[in-house]
Amino acid sequence: MVLWLRAGVRRLRTLQQRHRESLRLLLHELDDRYDLVPALIAASAGAGVEREHIRPVVGARSLAIGVRDQRLGLTERAGAENALSATLHELIGGLEGVNHWPFIRVARELQTREQRIAGAVRVHNDLGGALNTAVGRFPTSLFAKLAAVGPVVLFEVPAPVTASGPARRPETVEADTETAVVASDVRPESEATSDTVAA
Repeated sequence: MVLWLRAGVRRLRTLQQRHRESLRLLLHELDDRYDLVPALIAASAGAGVEREHIRPVVGARSLAIGVRDQRLGLTERAGAENALSATLHELIGGLEGVNHWPFIRVARELQTREQRIAGAVRVHNDLGGALNTAVGRFPTSLFAKLAAVGPVVLFEVPAPVTASGPARRPETVEADTETAVVASDVRPESEATSDTVAA
């Protein structure tokens, strides 16, 4: 019985550690995207982008950084990052025929970053979902109490609940990010695995 409890606690703590590592990877990818946006904005001038098309991206980036710096919850962070993805998609997707190489180069780097963010979100939420299931189901809930492991918040944006209809399934940043990547022809998913995150 003691060996069984120890093994269960060890497996749960390993899952918790992998989940924490996946969050670190995701936040690192988001921070790298912040650094790429100014380069895209700078290159937009040569690509003939008007200022009114750049303002939403600047505002969304500032909002996302503000949410990060205020250390708000993952739900708020996911909402801000989702907004940034949407504005980037709108800016880049509206310039499909551009032949300004500096703009194209940065846009492709951002496409790669969006794909990596989508993969990191998927891995983080999959591990978080597995951890939440383990915490809420016997006998792994017993291991969770012994290991002091509780449920975790996923990186997703809850859909608004309207009075006229049932609640929709939460939409994650991952889903919106992938839509943005597929929809744009200007920007050039590899499946991230939990083992990669753990490493």
